[in-house]
Amino acid sequence: MSNRTWACIDCGKTYRRDQNYTGNVLCAICRKECEYVHWKIHLPSPKKKKEWSAFWEIYLLEKNKLDKWNIDGSIEVIKLDLLNMTLHPKRKT
Repeated sequence: MSNRTWACIDCGKTYRRDQNYTGNVLCAICRKECEYVHWKIHLPSPKKKKEWSAFWEIYLLEKNKLDKWNIDGSIEVIKLDLLNMTLHPKRKT
């Protein structure tokens, strides 16, 4: 069984849980909710503050676009570089 990664954006602490885990992960340091990271994505080191911040800015933007596409798939073509995906408008049936 493989594990998945959650990360606290503020603290930089990462946590591993079973891939079937469905609950929220709270940071043991700041007690904020951690962000799930897609399994194909490599996280930069939290010690490299600029890379860490830039990664999360892009990742959260792409995640937001993906969520919007799931709600309304009729929007334009969306390219998600981090996730290596291109989403095309859904066809209406």
